[in-house]
Amino acid sequence: MKRLLVLVVLLLALPNSSAGADKPTLAGRMLVASEKLKDPYFQHSVVYIVEHDGNGAIGLIVNRRMGAGSLAELVAELGFSLPEDRRVELYFGGPVSLRGVFVLHTPEYDGPRTLKAPNGLAMTGDKGIIKAIANGKAPKMTRMMMGYAGWGAGQLEGEIERGDWLDAPADTQLIFEEGGDSEDIWRRARDKAGLSL
Repeated sequence: MKRLLVLVVLLLALPNSSAGADKPTLAGRMLVASEKLKDPYFQHSVVYIVEHDGNGAIGLIVNRRMGAGSLAELVAELGFSLPEDRRVELYFGGPVSLRGVFVLHTPEYDGPRTLKAPNGLAMTGDKGIIKAIANGKAPKMTRMMMGYAGWGAGQLEGEIERGDWLDAPADTQLIFEEGGDSEDIWRRARDKAGLSL
């Protein structure tokens, strides 16, 4: 009996490789800012969450259009040229790495710096996807972003507990809607949202 007790104590002391595996993740879902969230970066924002685990979360604000510009000028800044130019919509993805260009896209493109949400969309932050877009090999749906949204370990959970965010299922049509009004997209996403998490 004593040996069995020692064995149980030893087994309980071993690290559990599945610890946290059943923790809910928000990856592949949308967070919708609640009315009470007044942070100027996130007020009335809709964020697609690409990655969420014990280390934190990464997402992209999908309803903040910055304007349209020349794809040729954008790629020239990245060090390569285009055979022909076209206009692209540019969105504010979040306050982290504001000088970086990130692309939110459907998952058929997979590069070395691609993050994929489970059963959802992907985010890539390297020149490869810009070259693919420029050469007509873009994923089916794309949205170019300046910057991204990031949270450290436990930070997003704290904001959720405070009631800053509502949870909504991802809506690809809403996310990739061209020229949509920021407030209209936020209201429509809010209508899809459940109760505050």
